[in-house]
Amino acid sequence: MMKQQKYILRILSHERGAALATVLLLVSVMALGAVLTFDAMGYSIKRTGALRTYDQARQYALGGEQLALSVAADLYDTKANLAAPRAVSFAIEGGRIDGFITDRSNCFNVNSLVLRRDAGTLIASEERQGQFVRLFANLGMADRQAQELVAVLTDWIDTDERPLPMGAEDYDYAALDQPYRTGNSLLADLSELNMIKGFSPELIARFEGFLCADASTDRSVFNVNSLTPAEAPLLVALIGGDFTFDQAVELILARPTGGYSDVADFWLDPIVAGREIDQSIRRQTTVKPHRFNSRIRVSHFDAISHLNSEIKVDDSGIARVVRHSVGVLP
Repeated sequence: MMKQQKYILRILSHERGAALATVLLLVSVMALGAVLTFDAMGYSIKRTGALRTYDQARQYALGGEQLALSVAADLYDTKANLAAPRAVSFAIEGGRIDGFITDRSNCFNVNSLVLRRDAGTLIASEERQGQFVRLFANLGMADRQAQELVAVLTDWIDTDERPLPMGAEDYDYAALDQPYRTGNSLLADLSELNMIKGFSPELIARFEGFLCADASTDRSVFNVNSLTPAEAPLLVALIGGDFTFDQAVELILARPTGGYSDVADFWLDPIVAGREIDQSIRRQTTVKPHRFNSRIRVSHFDAISHLNSEIKVDDSGIARVVRHSVGVLP
C-alpha cells in the first residue's frame, strides 16, 4: 500500500511539474506577444504621426501656392518688371515656407503650332509654324533642319495621320526598335520632346529656355517690358520678314527705364514703326507679366515638402494654376 501511495504521489508531482512548465511557457509566449504588440503599436503611432506631419507640410505648400497666386495677380496689375525672382516666404509653426516666383511670360507655346476645331480635332497652323522655324533658325539650326523639326513636332501634336512635308507620323515611329505612336494631343510637358524624332537632348537643352507647353493652343504672348537681349530670338521669330537679331537686341536695349506703359508705345519705336506688321502679331505682345513659375519649399518639424507650379494670369487679372507637381528646389 505504501509503495502504491508513493507511486501515485510521484505521478502527481510529475504532472504538476509539467503543468507548471506549460503555464510558464504560456506566460512567456503571452509576454512576448504583448511586447511585440506594444512595439507594433508604437511604430504605428509614430508612422501615423509622421504621415500627419507630412500631410500638414503638404497643406502648407498648397498654402504657399495660394500666396504665389496672389503675388502673380499683383505683379500683373502693377505691370511689374520682375527682373529677379520674387521671394515667397514666411514662418509657420515648427518651420518655414520658403520659395520664389519668376516671370516666364516670354516663351513660345509649342501647342500653339496647331488650331483646335469645334470637333476637338487639332490641325496644323502654317502661320505659327513659320514663327517656330524662324525661332529654331535663330537658335543655330540650318533652315532645312529647322523646318524638319517644326514639321515633326506639329505632326506629333495634330490629330490627323497625314505627315506634313518633312514631318513624321505613326509609321515612322513604328519602325523603331521600340515602336510607339505619335501623341496626337497637346504636349503636357516639354519632357515629351525626348520622344519626338530629331529632338536630341542637346537640342532640347538649347530650346527649353525659349519654349513652354501651355494646356491650350493659344498664341504665345510676350512681355516686351521683361524681354532680355538673350531672348532676342523670340522677337525675330515673332516679327519675321527681314527683321534681324541685331535689330531685336537694339529694340530691347532701347526700352525706357520704367518700361512701356502701353504696348502701342513699343510698336511706335523707330526700329519697328515703319514696318507693316499684322495686327495678329501685335496682339502677341503685352506690357504685363502673365505667366509665372513658383517654387515652394516647406519645412514643418521633420517633414519637407516641395511644390513646383506654373501660373497664368488671364486678361481679367485672375491668376490660376496651370499645373503643379512635387519637385525639388533648384
